[in-house]
Amino acid sequence: MNTFNKFPMFAAFFCLLILFCSSSLISASELPIEYFAEPSKSRDVKISPDGKHLAVILNKNGKDVLAILDRNTRKPLSAFGVKGSGRGVGYFDWVSDSRLIYAVTESYSWDKAIRLNGELFGVNIDGSQHKIIFGYRSEDVKPGSRLNQDKAEYGSHEIIDMLKEDEKHILISFFPWREMGLYYAHDSRVIPTVYRLNVYSGKKRKVISLAKPGAEGITDNNGEVRFSISVDDDNHQVVSYREPGSDSWKNFSLKNFEGTNATPVSFSEDNKSVYFSANVKGGTRGLYLFHLETKQFEKLFHSEAADVSQYVMDFAGRRVVAVGTDLDVPEYHYIDKKDKKSKLHKMLKKAFAGNDIVITSATDDGSALIVLAYADNSPGDYFLFDTKSMGADHVLGTRDWIDPALMATTEPMKFEMRDGLVIQGFLTKPQVAKKQKLPLVVLPHGGPHSRDFWGFDWEVQLLANRGYAVLQLNFRGSTGYGQKFEEMGHKNWGTSMQDDITDATLALIKQGIVDLEKICIFGHSYGGYAAVMGTVKEPDLFQCAVGSVGVYDLPMMYTEGDIPGNKSGLAYLNKTLGSDMDELKRRSPVYNVGKIKADLLLIHGLQDKRVPIEQAASLKNALDKIGKKYEWLELRNEGHGYYDVKNRVRIFKKILAFLDKNIGDSSARQSASK
Repeated sequence: MNTFNKFPMFAAFFCLLILFCSSSLISASELPIEYFAEPSKSRDVKISPDGKHLAVILNKNGKDVLAILDRNTRKPLSAFGVKGSGRGVGYFDWVSDSRLIYAVTESYSWDKAIRLNGELFGVNIDGSQHKIIFGYRSEDVKPGSRLNQDKAEYGSHEIIDMLKEDEKHILISFFPWREMGLYYAHDSRVIPTVYRLNVYSGKKRKVISLAKPGAEGITDNNGEVRFSISVDDDNHQVVSYREPGSDSWKNFSLKNFEGTNATPVSFSEDNKSVYFSANVKGGTRGLYLFHLETKQFEKLFHSEAADVSQYVMDFAGRRVVAVGTDLDVPEYHYIDKKDKKSKLHKMLKKAFAGNDIVITSATDDGSALIVLAYADNSPGDYFLFDTKSMGADHVLGTRDWIDPALMATTEPMKFEMRDGLVIQGFLTKPQVAKKQKLPLVVLPHGGPHSRDFWGFDWEVQLLANRGYAVLQLNFRGSTGYGQKFEEMGHKNWGTSMQDDITDATLALIKQGIVDLEKICIFGHSYGGYAAVMGTVKEPDLFQCAVGSVGVYDLPMMYTEGDIPGNKSGLAYLNKTLGSDMDELKRRSPVYNVGKIKADLLLIHGLQDKRVPIEQAASLKNALDKIGKKYEWLELRNEGHGYYDVKNRVRIFKKILAFLDKNIGDSSARQSASK
């Protein structure tokens, strides 16, 4: 049952969804770009600890607000947001049956990127006692004292512990900011402070300072901060530990343990053991239990094929009862098969066959859960599951106008590379009536040390809707397949990482799936680099390339952008790119434009601090010098990514027209007329 019909006060708010739904019932062909590009209209549904209310973030007139609903009637009790243009609700949580806290996001007319601004608000379910409790506008800061503001409030926070046994307080860590031009950013040189924060008054009390600059804290079951996790200037993880009641931190050494990068996850119920995730001998990441008294590790789960990527906690939120891996589609492994949450998760995963699930919240007694179910052809729906009746009721859809029947499905695939390495990828085919060789868009992910997951991707679905097959590849250097696999990408930009993309594309041609004369490559960030570099290395393979916020001049990575601004950033570049400038030039599109035959479309945001527009301008100038034609789109109010819906539509109108001209129906008509 679709509960949007139960919200008369929000009826106008959802009229856009009705328009989308009515159009999608007609045909899957040429759905409007807005159908895909519009952001979720509802997210983060969570049930109150007593099970009487639901809270959800709704996007109302382009602004995220927090709404409280009656569990049984689904009628809204209250809805509230943050005053001010460009400000919205970022995330929230229940503190008690009657009070919530939420974080604030902010964007600007000159930069549409949505960022947390460090503020926390507290509010009761009826909208009363709604006030800021932390941040640079906090009432706890004395008016007229800018010095006090700078010292105490100009920064961001991280919630360390919700302190379930204390309905008035939470634990947060405070990260000071430093000014960087028009922006503020974390000051990684400063050690964060942990505060006990009153969620009603906003008053705070210092608990302890963490061990190292930029550290994150982990608490035990008594709410005491016991671990401090940080990264040094060489990007090596540093784990510090303190005994209960002690003010001193000690380096946490894991002698005689074959794992590396061991990271604490949580404490056991008795606080005598700690759950750790760790790589084994540089391989994949598994889950272990470290016994503090005996100093012994117990292996709970390890896969040779893929990292542990998800944790399912018990109803208390402390014990790890199951883990998830993402070799291709999500798969779960149940560690404590007798645990109630573990049993329910396994049952729900089976009940929502073909979907992945996330239990977003539960009542204190575990009698009711909120479940998010999503798939490759569905952005996700929230369900209220009653553990007594074993029934699930539909609450909200994240994008209710999306019709899964009109979406394409994503197939996991394996590819063998030229050196014998087997690599995972995904192929999404359009819904075509007859068998035919398909035009292909190769879509390398950004990072490059990240990965693609199985699930709903609006860009992929839009491309498939226009008749293109889409290839996503977790080339060497991607995360999720172990430390060694990720390190295979170090200093291999433009070499073996690029060859993986080529080999997977050639495999699809050999299998007769795609038309070898209709292949384009398109990506963002590192994907933009791989797109243009693909036309350098394989000038006869790709008919066109779209580079979005891409890196095109590798030596420039050392002089422009926010990465080289600190020691850890420079260490990252030395580790992943290398410091041989002549070699980096050989692997840069800017210095190899004469090899490019394909048509190019370059898109960049003027506010990009990660990959400044100077990167795209450098390639533009190099192309101009040799008279190579290209298409150009510059977004003055976007940065490293595109947040404004109007900009998304503008960008994809340009991309789709470019693809159509080169590998779509228009290209076929042009070929026939010659």
